[in-house]
Amino acid sequence: MFLSLLNRVLLGAGLMAASASQPATAHLAENPVAGSSVNITGSFTGVLLDQYTGRPLSQATVALMRQDNAQLVAGALTADNGEFRLDRARFGRYVLHIEVAGYQPIREEITLAAGRDVIDLGAYGMIPSQAAQRTATTMALATRP
Repeated sequence: MFLSLLNRVLLGAGLMAASASQPATAHLAENPVAGSSVNITGSFTGVLLDQYTGRPLSQATVALMRQDNAQLVAGALTADNGEFRLDRARFGRYVLHIEVAGYQPIREEITLAAGRDVIDLGAYGMIPSQAAQRTATTMALATRP
């Protein structure tokens, strides 16, 4: 349910990747400190791969939620090369939700702290869900001569 709702929100907002070579990016509203001309924001980047094959996973849903109240801050879909980028997030604590059909979802707590403008979250190895593994096994058995 969450995945389909978030996909509808992302598709409606036009946050799909512009090209296969560029990571999907979500631009967040800037929230400077009152009375200050300095923006206290940063970015998160990462890449999604199949845990077993190393194949990049495209069109995966990446959602950034506030840790204190689970409010959706930003969302994006991964590009064809599995990359994603969430820009201009305020410094603070978040929960990153990653979902893609046929794989187990990932939930990770992350912090964007002052002095770290871009946080490279690295590569996430997505594990195929049990249902996807059973389907692949059934198909392999059915195609044997």
